[in-house]
Amino acid sequence: MVDPKLSDAEKLKLLQRACDVHQDSYRNAMSGKGIDRHLFTLYCVSVGFGIESPFLNNALSRPWRLSTSQQPQQQTDNWRLVEKALEGTKYSIDDARCPGGGFGPVAEDGYGVSYMVAGEDMLGFHISSKKSCPTTSSDKFADDIEQALADLKALWHPKE
Repeated sequence: MVDPKLSDAEKLKLLQRACDVHQDSYRNAMSGKGIDRHLFTLYCVSVGFGIESPFLNNALSRPWRLSTSQQPQQQTDNWRLVEKALEGTKYSIDDARCPGGGFGPVAEDGYGVSYMVAGEDMLGFHISSKKSCPTTSSDKFADDIEQALADLKALWHPKE
């Protein structure tokens, strides 16, 4: 997306290919064929049998600098309730952000990001990082997500 040598048509083609791969990967993961589930299962079996596996211990003990999770969509209707409740106040829906909740980062220099696809026209994010870490910034991360979404929109709707 940030390579200035690529045309918008090339970026769109690469995005479509990435989306296809992502869909295949998540469908595989949902049906128990995801690589992370295989590694986790091997780890559980090795622990259960008392077998040391340096590879699995190393692979599964690395810091997770980005921990993400999708919020349940049943909260989507609550978003509209929040918007209605804010009518006539000095606050806007942007002040309320999104319903639901987030979670903290699992690494000292990481981020916790929960997100919600709220219908056809809205995404919500909870972004957290440790203030004690000089190399992370939840605000900057949010700005980067917003810019990435704007870049994607510009590919699909270049005149808006």
